[in-house]
Amino acid sequence: MWKIDHHTADVRIHVAASSLQELFADAVRALTEVMEPQASTSRSDAAFAVKLEAADTTLLLVDFLNAALTASHIHRCAFTDIDFQRLEPTRLAATLIGQRVRGFGEDIKSVTYHEAQVARDAQRWTVTLVLDI
Repeated sequence: MWKIDHHTADVRIHVAASSLQELFADAVRALTEVMEPQASTSRSDAAFAVKLEAADTTLLLVDFLNAALTASHIHRCAFTDIDFQRLEPTRLAATLIGQRVRGFGEDIKSVTYHEAQVARDAQRWTVTLVLDI
């Protein structure tokens, strides 16, 4: 589950999930939604491998989303699925899976570290992310 707040210079995404894997996957889906992918006439699937390590879970998530953003721009792909081979609090190995698109309606420059803080309570994982547009 996610909520998107639009602003003049940035967009905030609020993500809540029952597991860390779901949090990371929903954050990618929310990022893709904000990018407003423009459908392609071909049904060409795309997959890109990502391996990352970070000092903590928040940094790992922001780095993962920036890797997805970069791959989206370079390869014109809208990622909607993630196959996690490994997901730990400070490292991951995953494959981003999606469809090639004509382009994107919203130009996101980066996922920022500003205000980002992955948190966990007894029932769920949460994070608020700021996208620089």
